[in-house]
Amino acid sequence: MSPTCPKFSMLPRTASFPRCASRWLAVMFMTGLIAVLPGCQREAVEESGEFAYVRGDSVEFRNELGPASEVMGHLQSGERVHVVSRRPRWAEVRNAAGETGWVLQRYLVSHEIYDQFEQLARQVDALPSQGAAVIRREANLHLQPGRDTQVFYQLAEGERAEVVGHRVAPRNPAPVEASPEAAAAGRAEGSASNDEDWLLVRASDGRSGWLLEGAADLNPPIEVAQYREGLRIRAWFEIYRELDQGEERAWYLWATIRRVAGLPHDFDEIRVFVWNPRASRYETAYRERNLTGFYPIVVGSSESPGGASPRFRLQLEDSSGQRFEKSYFMVGRQVRVER
Repeated sequence: MSPTCPKFSMLPRTASFPRCASRWLAVMFMTGLIAVLPGCQREAVEESGEFAYVRGDSVEFRNELGPASEVMGHLQSGERVHVVSRRPRWAEVRNAAGETGWVLQRYLVSHEIYDQFEQLARQVDALPSQGAAVIRREANLHLQPGRDTQVFYQLAEGERAEVVGHRVAPRNPAPVEASPEAAAAGRAEGSASNDEDWLLVRASDGRSGWLLEGAADLNPPIEVAQYREGLRIRAWFEIYRELDQGEERAWYLWATIRRVAGLPHDFDEIRVFVWNPRASRYETAYRERNLTGFYPIVVGSSESPGGASPRFRLQLEDSSGQRFEKSYFMVGRQVRVER
């Protein structure tokens, strides 16, 4: 006969377990393992749950909530974090290094918004640059033109970006209709009703978006920028290089517009600058006003008996609203219209 299994509470420390006790322990072990596994699975689901992306530059990363909290470090624009929990105004997040801390929720955007900015960046990559700009002050990049649209990236003062587009958007989404007299006064003061100008820019590290034109300056070299005569530069290009006493001198094309906010077109004047070796200065080789022009301006060159000859092409609109292309080429220092 098999021995009767004793109760474990009555076993002496030196006693060895009978076979039925071993079976009983195995059953208990498997039961405990099954009970633990769902918890592990729940933890894995939490870790693969909500993710967000940091917007803004050098966002404070705090060790806890409350006035005694300390700044552990800073999260950078575009950084991906796992959202552990949320409180009013705050979110507990874990960064790529495994550190957990707290950030203000206004500095986080969802994965959906991040994907939309990524899609915009891919579209912007295919657009030709209309000139380099320098950021005048810290500027937010928006998903669409408009002050109330989604924001993600932020450009610092002094950063450089390529301008690829321009669009007009209302300053206030639902403006009160102004009288004809008030609208005329606004235009005289440099504003076309309630509208303001936005630039689509491409910055480093894949950051693209819309910013207010006042936050950036298209900045050709000062030797030609000094001739802007109060106009706003909307595009500029280096179209040729020549040697003058062993030093390279560039020729430039730019497009400008009057300082009237909210005009529907991108530029209304173009100007070509060439280097004068005798006078050691830049001079105007060509100037054309009263245009209704749109991006993109396309520049290039073609081979001629004297070497490479600069060429450029404009997208214009006539008085009837019809769009057409106008092409130009240079012979020596003279600009000619292609017929």
